[in-house]
Amino acid sequence: MRWVINIVTNYLRSIIAMVIAFLLVPYIIGAIGKEMFGLWSLIFAVISVFGMMDFGFATAAVKYVAECVGSRDDVRRDRILSTLWVVYSVIGLICLLCVFVLAEPVGRAFDLQAEHLIRFKYLVWMLGTVVAVSFPASLFRAALMGAGRMDVANLVELVRVVVNAGLIVWLLSRGMGLMGLGIATAVTMLGASLVMIPLAYRLLPGMRISLRLYSPSEVRELLSFSAYAFIASLALLIILRIDPLVIGAFMSLSAIAVYAVAVKVSEYTYLLNKQFSNALMPLVSQSHGSGDRTMIRRVLLDGTRFLMGVTLPFLALLYFYAPDIIHIWVGDQFDESVPLLRILIVALYFSATQLNAANVLGMTGHHRFVAFCMAASAALNLILSIVLIQFYGLTGVAVATLIAAFLIEMAVMVPRACREQEISFSSFLRDGLWPGVPALAPMLLVAWWMYGRWPSESLSLLVVEGSIAALVYFVCFAFTAVRAQERRMGMLWLTRRLRRT
Repeated sequence: MRWVINIVTNYLRSIIAMVIAFLLVPYIIGAIGKEMFGLWSLIFAVISVFGMMDFGFATAAVKYVAECVGSRDDVRRDRILSTLWVVYSVIGLICLLCVFVLAEPVGRAFDLQAEHLIRFKYLVWMLGTVVAVSFPASLFRAALMGAGRMDVANLVELVRVVVNAGLIVWLLSRGMGLMGLGIATAVTMLGASLVMIPLAYRLLPGMRISLRLYSPSEVRELLSFSAYAFIASLALLIILRIDPLVIGAFMSLSAIAVYAVAVKVSEYTYLLNKQFSNALMPLVSQSHGSGDRTMIRRVLLDGTRFLMGVTLPFLALLYFYAPDIIHIWVGDQFDESVPLLRILIVALYFSATQLNAANVLGMTGHHRFVAFCMAASAALNLILSIVLIQFYGLTGVAVATLIAAFLIEMAVMVPRACREQEISFSSFLRDGLWPGVPALAPMLLVAWWMYGRWPSESLSLLVVEGSIAALVYFVCFAFTAVRAQERRMGMLWLTRRLRRT
């Protein structure tokens, strides 16, 4: 049941982070203004680029540590982690140099006003330094995740999110503005990374990291996977974070802010969906290491079925309530965000369908294909965004994301995963995607009926209506998409847990 706990804590962390962001963003906009919020979104996009200097080693660490757990090879685990510690230390130094050399030229490339450029430069320096220092420490988080202790990493991240929100409110209330946002983010990012170190030593018995265990051959082995993981991660960064940079090149900071609101909701939604597949990633690696192909097929089919059971109601309700969510959240000044959000929600569905497929491919030796697919999706997204923004403005940027997600992630990657596991694509559609669809009808009917009687004019009413509609979905899903044997196993596990308490 370790994987169930990991999935639950993944979702718990993500949901709480979403709720905090929902409450925090309007406060931030009210405290610093729409234009400064656009500048902050631009800074965060740039910092995300520096964060990509991880070069995929974190994903490689999760994969190889998980395989070592599956094969019970603690010696190789320590050798891999020691090698990565040296690699990460070098990467951190290179990142630090890049941050201080490139911050001002990058800021000037966006043609910022003098006062905005100064803020941009100092905040990039500060946050970039934290990213550089955090690289070696991030190794320990990867070690915990590879060993199947995502619950611990999730708890640390949850504390970081809560403390970060508290610091932001405190600093902004004292008039520190954009600098207060930067300080709160820097302190909590660094603190969370450092806390992982003693936790990893405590929870991974016998773990030893030493310069004497550094192995050049392990570097080559790690690079054979991490290089492609980096390409996939870079592509994901482009898909999630590059749009503000494109908009900044053609439109104003206010336009960035409008798009950033829609992207913030869609990004948190995507990351929420991804928690399910993230929790199963070490299981795929461990199964691959032990030769259990049956389990890998179950992850692809049954894992996707349950992933859709969580994803579909959330996306459908988000689409239905989009105008009310934006209005209640940030006010009428961001009404333009509503159609953008709805387009991005449709794109999210196609992206969600490939999450387990990408993990199965990536963790079973087909990481090159995943990397090339994600790179193609990102390139298509970027090219279409640059072209369409000139004709359709912000809507064109959102449509570019939708087209790329459907053509590459859904129509190319998923069929390949099915072929590799000797499953027909029609079986994937029938057993993985379709079972969650019928329960949408009663859920949306209930939502429509409640909305007609009690329009969602407040956050509390919106949450209540959405929760009731979601509950209807899950009840219907339990009887239409969950097999009888799975229901019995779930009830048996729940009964045992209640008896223990």
